[in-house]
Amino acid sequence: MSTDPSFALQAFIARLEQHLAIVSQSRGAAEASVDAAFGALADAFEDYEDALYEQYSELLPFTIPSDDA
Repeated sequence: MSTDPSFALQAFIARLEQHLAIVSQSRGAAEASVDAAFGALADAFEDYEDALYEQYSELLPFTIPSDDA
């Protein structure tokens, strides 16, 4: 089942706004809510990119940093 890119974009924007709200109220990057917001934002980004690729064969010019070093 594919996702409508417009729907995925709206979800991504909502996660960006949520991330900003949490980061602006947090006491630092080590706070669990910041980590959770980052994860939700990363998931929404991937969902949007997947929807774009499925519908239009396009990718975004960004990557999500990994913890793997």
